[in-house]
Amino acid sequence: MPDAAADRTLAVMTMCRKAGRLLLGFDAVKDAVTAKQVQCILLAADASAKTEKEIRFYAGALPVRKLPLDMDALKAYFRKRTAVFGVTESGFAAKLMTLLPESGELK
Repeated sequence: MPDAAADRTLAVMTMCRKAGRLLLGFDAVKDAVTAKQVQCILLAADASAKTEKEIRFYAGALPVRKLPLDMDALKAYFRKRTAVFGVTESGFAAKLMTLLPESGELK
């Protein structure tokens, strides 16, 4: 069962998805990053090291944060088992950045 912080994060991600501002999947996020449409990138807790390394390479200066949930837990909410999520709206991205710790971010 997710904790309170994970619940708030999921609530924001769900609103973002309903607004059509959440991208799911590595390829969709990579293409949107290339087109400069992504504000932040979120990774499932169990994303592979290779996936994390590749998405951080494409992200450049974009913030990349680890979610407190694994791919199976996220699949229950978004109906797709994926490790990479992209947020395309700055308001949702800003809120998620306040909810997620910076510990997983490389600088």
